[in-house]
Amino acid sequence: MELDKKEYEKLFHDAAAWDYEKKVSEWIVEHKYFISARWGRKFRGLFLDYGCGTGLVSRYIANIGREIIGVDISKNMCKIAKRLWGIQVVIGDCLNLPFKDKAFDVICISGVLHHFPHQLERAFSEIGRCAKKAVCIIEPSATPPRTFLKPILFLNKLYGWILFHLYIYTHMQGKYTYSIFEKPLDPKKLVKLCKKEGLQISEIRFFNHIPRITFFPESFRKNLVNSMLSSDHGTDVEIIATRYPF
Repeated sequence: MELDKKEYEKLFHDAAAWDYEKKVSEWIVEHKYFISARWGRKFRGLFLDYGCGTGLVSRYIANIGREIIGVDISKNMCKIAKRLWGIQVVIGDCLNLPFKDKAFDVICISGVLHHFPHQLERAFSEIGRCAKKAVCIIEPSATPPRTFLKPILFLNKLYGWILFHLYIYTHMQGKYTYSIFEKPLDPKKLVKLCKKEGLQISEIRFFNHIPRITFFPESFRKNLVNSMLSSDHGTDVEIIATRYPF
């Protein structure tokens, strides 16, 4: 019997919800300083947090006075987003959004699309249908991480292998690990799908995830993330696409 992907993801994230953020703490620094808050300052109007989880994106956009609604397939994730951060949430399927056409000015997507890598066209069809002004994306990238060892091919590959497995190891110390369907995405394909939905690429840049190092001060972690931003490669890609005219 074929595994029901949607049911699996729902059960997986329901089970992981209660300690999820403890296991993805590196995302908190990135969203607080470089991603979510920046998206909120860049655009106005009604936002949708696509696959909102526990409200990691929503809280920083709401904090600067923007109106935002979250949608997620996990009931437990939605409960946490609503209880802890006061986010208005809807339990729903991101591949079949329960909203009218052009219902949102901006759709924000953080670490969601790589959960259904073989259904990206369906996902973008719904995103394009519901987004009026812009789509903001941050997703794991299939490009290699940034390294200062690039001229030496073997050391570059070794560096990437160590970084990846250290990242996996730190996540497996708790209950939250990886969904079996997760897969890094090709940034070129994401760009192509944005354009297919009539969205023009406004910005693209790459982040480089570091292992969970919460014993260092937040200011240090912030500076480390900033120092590893890249224009062409990294562990995660950020894409901002806009629709003209609004």
